[in-house]
This record gives sequence, structure tokens and C-alpha cells, in this order.
Amino acid sequence: MSQITLNIDFNNNTSLQVGDVVYYDGTGTIKKIGPVTSITPTTIVCDITGDTSTLANDSFIFFGKDNEINTSSIIGYFAEVQMKNESTHEAELFAVSSEVFISSN
Repeated sequence: MSQITLNIDFNNNTSLQVGDVVYYDGTGTIKKIGPVTSITPTTIVCDITGDTSTLANDSFIFFGKDNEINTSSIIGYFAEVQMKNESTHEAELFAVSSEVFISSN
């Protein structure tokens, strides 16, 4: 599989990880480069699985994470929330919500 090395002269986003997919703005359309295979302080190496024909030195590069792996929510069986209004004035609570699902574990 072909690879591309993106040389960078700025600090990497600390959220960037091997496996994240790198994209770029190819003259007004978002184009995929491919998944990250390695990261150093000055380079990002990606497998080329997309179209890099309009990739240029001044292209805006960004990345996305796999939404099946990188999720966050409450983990466990119990959550408790206590809310207080310590103001002497009347206040309204706009909304309270939660994310609940049945786990097979």
C-alpha cells in the first residue's frame, strides 16, 4: 500500500493517534488521505486510501476519529446528580437529560 509523509512545522494536535483518518480541503471539497500509521514531532505518515491528486503544500489538513472506538459516556450501573440553586431569586432549569442503555455485560 502506498504511503505519504506529511511534514509539519507546528505542534501536533495531542488528540491525533495512529488509526485516525486524515483529510484535507481539496479546493473546496473535503478529500480523504487515509489512516495514520505513525506520528513523530515533525511528520505524520498515512496510508493512501483516498484521492491526493489536489493535495498541496498549503492544504488545510485535519483528522477524524473512528466513532465506534472513540466514544465517551457514563460507564457503570449507577449515576447520581445533585443540583442546588443557592440564589435567593427564582430560577428555571431548561433541561436535564441522560444517556441510558441496556448492557449485556
